[in-house]
Amino acid sequence: MSRRPVRSALGVVLAGALLFGASPAYAQPGAVSDREQWRVRQDIVDHALREVGQREGRGNYYPEKYQQVGQGVLRPAEWCGVFVNWAWTTAGVPDRPSMRPAPGGSVLDQGHWATYWQKWGRSNGRWKDIAERDVEPGDAVVYGNYPDMHAHVGLVVEVKYDRTGRRATHVRTVEGNFGERVVYSKLRPIEGLNAGRYLKASGFVSPF
Repeated sequence: MSRRPVRSALGVVLAGALLFGASPAYAQPGAVSDREQWRVRQDIVDHALREVGQREGRGNYYPEKYQQVGQGVLRPAEWCGVFVNWAWTTAGVPDRPSMRPAPGGSVLDQGHWATYWQKWGRSNGRWKDIAERDVEPGDAVVYGNYPDMHAHVGLVVEVKYDRTGRRATHVRTVEGNFGERVVYSKLRPIEGLNAGRYLKASGFVSPF
């Protein structure tokens, strides 16, 4: 069984789990080409969903546990990238954007900078442009383009595909530091996906 049809089926399973208030689960793990990667993706989704409604304190003092996953995570800080890093790290994603710039490197090149996720994704073969409509649960969604300051990053928790199972049509996301809290979006079309009128999604970063 090819990965694309399996991926489409998983999108349906996620939708059903969310509808009935359960944690999303993937059907028939033996049919997936890389079971471990799908387990990690499911864990990203589960971790993100459990955090919906969490709020920051005054001055970007987001929940402290998001800082405790590794060195270099700042608090207080603008924390949308911190939240994505936390979900990926706690789910066991082995390679992630660094949360601190390399010695002598640009201060923009760190995971606190939302559009750095785009640059890192491109440099590591993980970037999927929005026009490709190629997205899976657990991917990071980037709004804006590197090195824009006005930008945002979140997590994809559900995907709806077309009849072929090859192109995404809609996504649902969980995003930190949106209105100073963790929010759960409605199912939104890929076309025109945004985090505000002037902040369009540029693409997705895969954890693998």
